[in-house]
Amino acid sequence: MVEDTSDKSCAKLTDANTWTTFPNDMAGVGTHTTLANFLAGNLDETAPEISSDQAPSVIGYGNGVTWASGDESTSAWSPQGMTELTVNSTNVHIVGWSYINANPPSGEPQEYPNGSRISIMNTQALSNAPYRDVILVVPTGSGTYKPAIQHAGGLAVFGHYLYTTNTSNGFHVFDLDNLIAVDGDSTLCKKSDGVTGIFGEVEGKWCADGYGYMLPEISEYQASDSCSTPVAYDWAAQDPRPSTPLLLSGEYCNLAGYGCGSTSSNNRALYTRLFQWKMDGNKLLTTNGIATPSEVFYVNQRNVQGAAPDQNSGYETNSYWLSSLRHDSSIIKVTPSDTAKYWSVDDGQAPWEPEGMFSTTAGHLWISTEGNDTSSGSLNTDPATGGRVLIYIDSTQIE
Repeated sequence: MVEDTSDKSCAKLTDANTWTTFPNDMAGVGTHTTLANFLAGNLDETAPEISSDQAPSVIGYGNGVTWASGDESTSAWSPQGMTELTVNSTNVHIVGWSYINANPPSGEPQEYPNGSRISIMNTQALSNAPYRDVILVVPTGSGTYKPAIQHAGGLAVFGHYLYTTNTSNGFHVFDLDNLIAVDGDSTLCKKSDGVTGIFGEVEGKWCADGYGYMLPEISEYQASDSCSTPVAYDWAAQDPRPSTPLLLSGEYCNLAGYGCGSTSSNNRALYTRLFQWKMDGNKLLTTNGIATPSEVFYVNQRNVQGAAPDQNSGYETNSYWLSSLRHDSSIIKVTPSDTAKYWSVDDGQAPWEPEGMFSTTAGHLWISTEGNDTSSGSLNTDPATGGRVLIYIDSTQIE
């Protein structure tokens, strides 16, 4: 992991500054509620605790959950970024999901047409942890909105603002204290194919792909960089260690030439950059509406999907754990001064397909996974061998 001084000046995020207009556009839509009230009585799914005989083989494994059967086995949605927060002394995890369209229309991403959603889970106790899936939307005018077509590959929370990554265009920001109850009607609010959702007012009811709750965007920080290799916003995290907390963003680069300026003659697979963005309260620190990174690093790893800061006693400045598909699947520890360390699924030390990460001062490293396929090509639902899980491990065992 080495410092990248050249991209500190060319990487930029511009505040779209819709903090007032977007809430006004949504004022008359549905029934608004805070996150605390939402958690109190609106969680309609259950995440089963992983039994000892189904626990994945992971170094320092502590505990975890799988998903309700519909979410565990769906191929239409895939878990992505993850973050944790506390609401009235209750632990809460939020996991992002992207819509998977195997054959999107020409020019449209795989997330077309339903975009992304989040699962909000009460993890104070992991025995049958309650949660609910909430669809993300973007206001388009007074009383109108559309799905948030983004990958949700990274999540971070500052105050009541949820930051989600938009791969080529920075961050979308959502106000968790402005959840909106709408008409969860799968007949009225979905088209006849039962997949492509209706968003907006239909026959006097508010629809959002048949979901009972939606979360509207409040603003964006749009990528406006001038770097020779355009910045990708594939994953995110938060770093509370400095006196001024940091929002982190990073890139997914691989040997197939995806991202990071890779070409057949210029393989940049190990050029993955990690950007640190200073916060100003719950918003990014900006000058004239533009944020610039305080530090940038090449992490010298590929296939990175998430990150978390080392918060254990005696941690090294700018030390991070990474989740990666390198070595099939792995947890990686990087610092500016030491050689990277690896814990791989092949050695029984990392989970399959790790995505979002979150670390705590209690030594817990939380990891959400995407889930792998069985040998027959169907989605694996066994947590012991690669089914989707949300788990934590003892991070002191991977120092």
